[in-house]
Amino acid sequence: MTDTGLSRGTRARARTEAYRDRRRHGRILIAMEVSPSQIAALERLALLQVGCRDKARIAWAVQRFLDGAAQVAALGDALWPKAETLDAEV
Repeated sequence: MTDTGLSRGTRARARTEAYRDRRRHGRILIAMEVSPSQIAALERLALLQVGCRDKARIAWAVQRFLDGAAQVAALGDALWPKAETLDAEV
């Protein structure tokens, strides 16, 4: 058997294990496109080093940004409660 056949089986097992791990934890694997302005925003937030275009680092920065989204939303809810928003719209 060749090395490529052995490594192909190893890669298939690793993909299967990663898939099962994502399913177990309720995560979803997606492909996404990031624009230059979005990369600049990640740099301004200090989530990404200026000039860095490494895919793994950009993915990490996006993940960190999304991890903080719930806290930012909670802060917005605390500053502008829904009851005040509805009264202002009427």
